[in-house]
Amino acid sequence: MRILHFHDSPKVPGGATKYLKECIKHFNESTYAHGLFSMEALEPSLIAPEQFSYVYPWNSSFLARRVDFYKFHAPLADSIEKALGEFRPDLIHIHNWANFRNTFFNTILNSSIPSIMTVHDFSLNWEASPQRKHGIKGLLPNLINKRHHQFAAEVGKKAVGKFLCPTYAIQRGLNLPQNKSLIHRLPIEPQESYPPTQGTFSILFAGSLFHSKGVDVLLRACKILQANKVDFLLNIAGKGDQEANLKKLTRSLGLEHLVKFSGYLDPVNMNLAYKNCHLVALPSRVPENSPLTVLEAGVRGRAALASHLGGVPELIEQGRGFSFISENSADMANKLIEISKDLSVAADSANKMREWVLQEFSPTTHWKLLSKHYQNLLS
Repeated sequence: MRILHFHDSPKVPGGATKYLKECIKHFNESTYAHGLFSMEALEPSLIAPEQFSYVYPWNSSFLARRVDFYKFHAPLADSIEKALGEFRPDLIHIHNWANFRNTFFNTILNSSIPSIMTVHDFSLNWEASPQRKHGIKGLLPNLINKRHHQFAAEVGKKAVGKFLCPTYAIQRGLNLPQNKSLIHRLPIEPQESYPPTQGTFSILFAGSLFHSKGVDVLLRACKILQANKVDFLLNIAGKGDQEANLKKLTRSLGLEHLVKFSGYLDPVNMNLAYKNCHLVALPSRVPENSPLTVLEAGVRGRAALASHLGGVPELIEQGRGFSFISENSADMANKLIEISKDLSVAADSANKMREWVLQEFSPTTHWKLLSKHYQNLLS
C-alpha cells in the first residue's frame, strides 16, 4: 500500500508531528510505502522516504493574500496534484492542515483518492481557528473570515473519507458526520511509574511557548502562590515565539528564582522532567483535543491540572486529574494551593490516570485498528 501523508508544518514540534513520525516508523516495518507533502522545505528524507512540498511565496498585497488563503491558490493545487501523480498513492492520510483549506480540501476531493484524517485539534471549528483574531481590531476580519473558514470546513467533511477522533469531545465539537467519524485513541507507550518525588512542590509545563498555550496564565497563578507563601518551583520546558515575553513577565512578577526555562528537551531529559515534578500544568486558552502531556505524565504516575476545555474534561473525569477555569489565574492558583497541601491526592489521581491510559491508549491496539481502517477505505 502506498500512503501519502499531509502535514502543513512538520517542523513544528507537537502532537501531530510526533504522531506522523510514529505512524511512518511503525508501518515502515510492513509493506507500506510512505510519502509526505508539506508546506515547508524539508531536508531530504527527514521524515518520509519520499517528500514533496510547496512553500508559499509571501504576497506583499493583503488582498491577494486573502484570496490565496481563503479562496483558491492554484500553485498549491498544482503542487499537490503533481505530488499525487508522481507518488501514485493508494491512500491519503491527513494529519494537520491549518491554512489554504479551501484549496487543499477541494484538491483532495477532486483527486477521488480515498482519504483518512487523524483529527489533532479543534481548528476546523471557527472558535478555535488560528485565523481568528482577538480584540476590537479583529471584529471586522473575523466577520469576513468566519464565512470562508466554515465553507472550507464543510468541503473538508466531504473530502475526507474517515475522521479518526482521539476524543468524543472533538467528534462532537466539530460536528463530524457520524457515518464518517469514529473514536481512535492515540498510542501512548507504557512507561515506568515513578514514585512521588520528595521536596519542594514542583510544577512542570511541557509544550510550545505560544500565546494559545496560556503560559502567562500559569505565571500569574504562580505569583499568587508566592503571595500565599507556597513553597514551589516551576519548570517550563519548550520553545516558541512567546519565550522572550514570558521571561520578561517572569522578571516583572519577581519569580526569577522560582521559574526555570529549560528550552526544548530531548526524550531522555523530558523523562527526567516528568520524574522530578509533582504535577503537570496545562493552562491552554484554546481547547485541547487529547493533550499528550496529560497522557504521558499520567502513564508515568504524574497527575495534571489543565484548563477545562475541549477533550480535557473527558480525560480527567472520575478522579484522573484536575481542571480550572480557562484564563483564570486565580482559579488555577486556588487549585494549585489545594493540591500542594496534600500531594497524596495528586498521586491517587495519577495512579487512576495511569491505569486508564494503559488500558485505553495501547499502541498495539491503535496500530492494528489504523491498519484495519486503511484496508476498509480501500475495500
